[in-house]
Amino acid sequence: MDWYMKRGLLTVPVFIVIYVLFLLSFRESAAVVSGDCDACHGLFPGLLDETVSSECITTNVLCIICHSSDSREPVKILGRSRVPVVFSTTPPGRSLAGGNFHYVGGVLGDRKGHNVGGIAPIDEKFTGYPPGYNSATDPSLIGYNHKEPLNCAGSNGCHGNRNIKSPFSAIRGSHHATDKPVDGSTTSRSYRYLKITDKVRGVTGLEDSDWGIDGSAGRHNEYSTSIDDFCAGCHGEFHRNGGSERTGPWFRHPTGIVLPGSGEYAFYNPEVTPSPGTNDIRIYRTDAPVGRTKVPAAPSNEVRPGEDVVICMSCHMAHSSPYESILRWDYDNIYAHEEGKGGCLICHTGKK
Repeated sequence: MDWYMKRGLLTVPVFIVIYVLFLLSFRESAAVVSGDCDACHGLFPGLLDETVSSECITTNVLCIICHSSDSREPVKILGRSRVPVVFSTTPPGRSLAGGNFHYVGGVLGDRKGHNVGGIAPIDEKFTGYPPGYNSATDPSLIGYNHKEPLNCAGSNGCHGNRNIKSPFSAIRGSHHATDKPVDGSTTSRSYRYLKITDKVRGVTGLEDSDWGIDGSAGRHNEYSTSIDDFCAGCHGEFHRNGGSERTGPWFRHPTGIVLPGSGEYAFYNPEVTPSPGTNDIRIYRTDAPVGRTKVPAAPSNEVRPGEDVVICMSCHMAHSSPYESILRWDYDNIYAHEEGKGGCLICHTGKK
């Protein structure tokens, strides 16, 4: 009897330890989809049937169905999972860090976002070609096919493995796979599933668990400089200085360069005064994010001119925005020597 009692007493703490480890494991993998399979897979019966015609378009529509809503809220519930909404059929109340495809196409105009098939028609100006596309800077073995629509994933998309044509196959299994650490080794372990290809390490970064909803200086996504290389896959001509060789990282506004630590740039975000004695450290703004050469373990509210990097995402949204050229702010309403306008003046403080 004593042996059984002792065994029982020992079992209790062992069980508690296992239970706690289980909870910690669940918390660590909170971004992994769980719950009722039919909540997602039942949305499009026959999806896995390889005989379905127009597979690229069909499977791209599945992404749109899952991540769309007729509500103004930026997140919806499917099964037991919180799902980020990237396309709202009504004007969104709030947008995620990547923006909302509500603004692109139709009466709102092509220049406000990426024309994803199933959401917006092909861009009339660029007739299917990504602006600035250069096959030499596209790491995909398939390349971009301008005769087919832009997709969410696959060779004509952004997410998943771009060496695979089918959007569904390019991202298959990633929603259920281990997504930590975000080191770019697999699709699921690449920042927001931006793997690039199986031969090239994916994008790295720090993912905000709420996808940037109501982001602040202390809570936001952290971008690594690898995001610029990713953008160059489809917009390569925007990443060089216009010479016969790539002797610089930019063609239009500089990207992939360090935010200068002197002159007007040293006063990034002049609206907020740093703590005394830390004048070389500025306060982060979500409407002018910077890239990190070393991604921090937690979101940082600090920007260090002379160390942090100007990236494509410093000025542009990933999906769509209410403004021309997918900018984060209304460029047409920014004027030199005006206070409180933000935008370009966040970095170009000498023009305030």
